[in-house]
Amino acid sequence: MSTLVLPAVAPAVARDYGFDPSLIGYQISTVSLGMMVTLALFGNTTRRYGAARTNQFGHTLVAAGMLILLLPWSVFLVIGSLVIGLGYGMITPSASHLLMRYTPPKRRSTVFSIHQTGIPAGGMLAALIAPAVTVYAGWRWSVIVSAVLIISVVALMQRGRRHWDDDRDPDAPAITANPLAGAITIWGQPQLRLATIAGGCFSWVQFCVATFTVVACVTTLDMDLVLAGTVLTVVQISSAVGRVLIGWIVDRVQNTARVLAWNAGVVMLAAFAALAFSPALPLPAIYLLFAVFGAASGCWPGALLAEVGRLAPPGQVSLAISGSLVITNVGKFIGPIIFANVYVLTHSYSIAFAALGAPAALALYCLLAAREPAR
Repeated sequence: MSTLVLPAVAPAVARDYGFDPSLIGYQISTVSLGMMVTLALFGNTTRRYGAARTNQFGHTLVAAGMLILLLPWSVFLVIGSLVIGLGYGMITPSASHLLMRYTPPKRRSTVFSIHQTGIPAGGMLAALIAPAVTVYAGWRWSVIVSAVLIISVVALMQRGRRHWDDDRDPDAPAITANPLAGAITIWGQPQLRLATIAGGCFSWVQFCVATFTVVACVTTLDMDLVLAGTVLTVVQISSAVGRVLIGWIVDRVQNTARVLAWNAGVVMLAAFAALAFSPALPLPAIYLLFAVFGAASGCWPGALLAEVGRLAPPGQVSLAISGSLVITNVGKFIGPIIFANVYVLTHSYSIAFAALGAPAALALYCLLAAREPAR
């Protein structure tokens, strides 16, 4: 929820500070930059402090970043977003470590996908709550609501922390000796490398869709903030359903690359259909377009993380996942910036959404090259 609160109310934030709403892409990219720094430097914190404690550290930093956003100068939007990213980078590797410990191997893709539905679930909360709170009380109160929820999660996790962290190594270094060790581990294995590049392309599309849906609907379709929030809600609901569905399919097909290649084809079709995005398109068709975009662009993380965990060297699951996320977050970093600049050049959100077919095509190529016989 915290990463999508500002995109959900971007028109209001832009109006408050006097800049163009399309610049929200740079805010999401700043969050991604913070994530890459943490993933590169602090991949060993799970070993040193335990997965649950590391997860609590991450959530605390995210809450701190949200509170920094409240300060009344635009520079703090950048600083707060960077701190949010630093915290967010600790969350997924530590959670993945716990899931790998406690999930039966034959259920991992499904369980990882169910776990990853927390991201679109948070997106739904952001899309439904943040615009409504903004209309009645101002956008800063929507940030406060999110920060309070995050702090509550930190407190709840304390109940099981001692048991979950019984495998920690207090003598392990917290800072990774080689910041690129995880990425090098990924890059050295062709299947992991190709699948992770594809994940970066999917992340590019996913965060562009999540970041610019509200702005595009307000700017191009002249929707009010609350109605545009319902379109973002459709994106997030579809993403949640897609994550569970693709995990179920992967567990049955037993070939992650093949299933994700099918998904890349769907993203390309959605990007082509986005050329029709205009005020002439009926509201049900708008919902359908973004439902397909949301499901196809957001369903991949659980399946990919489970595959990285399966192929990772013994005892290096957290490090390998951190390395994979460093690479996939490159897509999350550059994607919104490129999208924003495509819009600046064309003054058309339909063309900007259609351009997302390019990273989808690259993902398809990588996944076709990474296919392996059914296991």
